[in-house]
Amino acid sequence: MNYELTEERWDAVKAYLNKVWKNPGKYPNKGLLLSLSDDEVTQVFTKKRLELIRLIQKKKHKNITELSRTAKRQLSAVKRDLELLEKFNVVSLEKKGKNITARVIKEIIVLSLVKFRARQLTEIKASA
Repeated sequence: MNYELTEERWDAVKAYLNKVWKNPGKYPNKGLLLSLSDDEVTQVFTKKRLELIRLIQKKKHKNITELSRTAKRQLSAVKRDLELLEKFNVVSLEKKGKNITARVIKEIIVLSLVKFRARQLTEIKASA
């Protein structure tokens, strides 16, 4: 499968980034910008973890036990993956009694594929 950055996709990314740029205080909980090494990206965003994110978005699960059944994975593996995703602020885990529930807390995740020097970041401006 070849990915094509269509005009529509690029416009959606620019529109979102422009909103954040103009009013950053409004969006800190909806977007996430990560600067990870190549190894970190492949360790954090595995196929199984991305599948968990999609399952959580698709259907509200009573707890992570139910989520693990839906995903057809061991509870311990699902819990480990969710805890890692929580460390990167992609999901939040809420404990109510003995139940732990997971919720996706980001609408968009931006991964930097270009290595920036700190002084270059100040030169980057979003266009309208």
